[in-house]
Amino acid sequence: MKKFLLGIKLSMLIIVVATIIAGIAAEFFLQNRWLGFFGVGVPLTILYWWQEYTKMAELNKKLSTKHKNKYR
Repeated sequence: MKKFLLGIKLSMLIIVVATIIAGIAAEFFLQNRWLGFFGVGVPLTILYWWQEYTKMAELNKKLSTKHKNKYR
């Protein structure tokens, strides 16, 4: 599951557009746009933050283990 979630690359532009579309669709079908905003916007934003955190943690781990020469 982690590999699948990291494979989907999100950008904030995609999240904003998807949230607006979900809000419009929820307003049309359910007469409540906040269901669409929170139902799509919050999970996608949390997924985006998790992807960025995971990517930065892997980069920091790679950079911290790069130089282990004790004579340097």
